[in-house]
Amino acid sequence: MGIEKRGISDQVLRHLRRKIMLNEIQEGGYLRETELSIELNVSRGPIREALAKLEAENLVKKNSNGRTVVKKFGLKDIANLYDSRILLESHALTQIEKDVLENKKDLLYRYVDQMQESYERRSRNVDSDLAFHGLLVHMTKNNTLIQLWTSLSGMLETLIEITNEYTEPQQQEIIHDHILLADALVAGDVEKAQELLTIHLKEASEYFCDAVQKLSTGGIKHA
Repeated sequence: MGIEKRGISDQVLRHLRRKIMLNEIQEGGYLRETELSIELNVSRGPIREALAKLEAENLVKKNSNGRTVVKKFGLKDIANLYDSRILLESHALTQIEKDVLENKKDLLYRYVDQMQESYERRSRNVDSDLAFHGLLVHMTKNNTLIQLWTSLSGMLETLIEITNEYTEPQQQEIIHDHILLADALVAGDVEKAQELLTIHLKEASEYFCDAVQKLSTGGIKHA
């Protein structure tokens, strides 16, 4: 498989992350720079950068002998990822100042509109979905929360992309969840917004666990 020349390191990262999440590269498998460089037709520099990011995401580990080994990624890891999201985003909702929300609320709804427009074109707008949630965190202006969100966003993006076909029947419901969440937040009902967010993300976690399990066992075809 070749990798596009634009954003090479990111292309490699997403390619390898996808394979690890789908267990196409199983736990204990070695990722060798030389072999990957030949397979993907890129230099070893971008490979090295991608492996470092995978290590930061806890998807691989570097042994004392310098070899990079794939770590287990299973359903429990997806559940943990979404539990972390719930804690992070729920707290973020309590940290948003009214004037900041007033200034950014139109953008929040614009992301929802973009999701709806894509759905009507029979596609899923992953960027707008994540941008909506990212904006909730960025509105806190808390650099620590923003850094934590950023560290999770790559894995979330890949997870959504690889399960897109499976979760397609729930897309209108997912979009509606975003509208209700935005409405509650704009109305100043933070507790209601937190409740809606928690329900939304718990359901998402269940969807993704089911989808990844089926994908990993050949129950769903993926691109």
